[in-house]
Amino acid sequence: MIQVNNPVLTNVLVEELHIKSQVPKPTAKGTPLRYSSAHSCGRQQGYAAFGVAPTEPMDEAGAWVTGLGTIVHEALQEAISRRFPSAQFEVSSEIGDISGSCDALISIHDVGSHYGGTHVLYELKTMGTYSFDKQVGWNRMRGTMGAGEGPAKKAIVQAGMNALGIESENPTFRIETLVMGSIGFEALSKQKASNMGIEGVHRFLAEFDIPREEWEPMAREELARMDGFAFNISAGYLPDRIAVDDNGGFLELNPNGRFWQCEYCAFRSLCKDDGEGQVRFMESVAFNG
Repeated sequence: MIQVNNPVLTNVLVEELHIKSQVPKPTAKGTPLRYSSAHSCGRQQGYAAFGVAPTEPMDEAGAWVTGLGTIVHEALQEAISRRFPSAQFEVSSEIGDISGSCDALISIHDVGSHYGGTHVLYELKTMGTYSFDKQVGWNRMRGTMGAGEGPAKKAIVQAGMNALGIESENPTFRIETLVMGSIGFEALSKQKASNMGIEGVHRFLAEFDIPREEWEPMAREELARMDGFAFNISAGYLPDRIAVDDNGGFLELNPNGRFWQCEYCAFRSLCKDDGEGQVRFMESVAFNG
């Protein structure tokens, strides 16, 4: 009988990615908050802003998924630069106490004036089968397709905040359209793709154009919410456990519950100990050891 061995070679890459994942990433411009935290829990953002060490650091599986995403991002940016030499990557900006960087910023003279404005901001997300199928409206088990949900609101908001930040620092720039790319890790099988009328790259990737009238209001609303967190943090408080759900509504989290946000939170145990509501950081378990 063939046995599954303790890996000696197959695990080498994931071990390297896991080590890298334990090193905190600074914000793009040294701000306490980052665009990529859009729609996430205020308490979680507070711990990160105060430089608290995670009580539940990312495990190997999480490091593998995020590491693969980084590898794909970097390779795609290199490919885009060969096709569009004027493209700019990891363009950073800040709005108040929040900063970040976009995957790519490309002049419409290169990609087409139908996008409007002066530039197109591109954001890529890699994802598993479930998330990808939700976006494009597939039911792989049944081999059927319907209306997809499109990119997650969180992703659109993050890109929109980037766009507003870049515009604020470059008065001649105008970004009308966000181009959102999605790459799934598992391609639709050839047989099901044929039955569903799916061809070529559409078996595993999708691209969406998000107009300004859709992304800008959501981005500005989230900037206002995160500004509130920044105010609390500057006053020495950890914000409350409030996130935004997939429908854009406020969500009160509880680390003792079954919220997926809490399942993946790097500060879950600490959050349980600190209790509900806004917590003065000097009274936090994190501050008092």
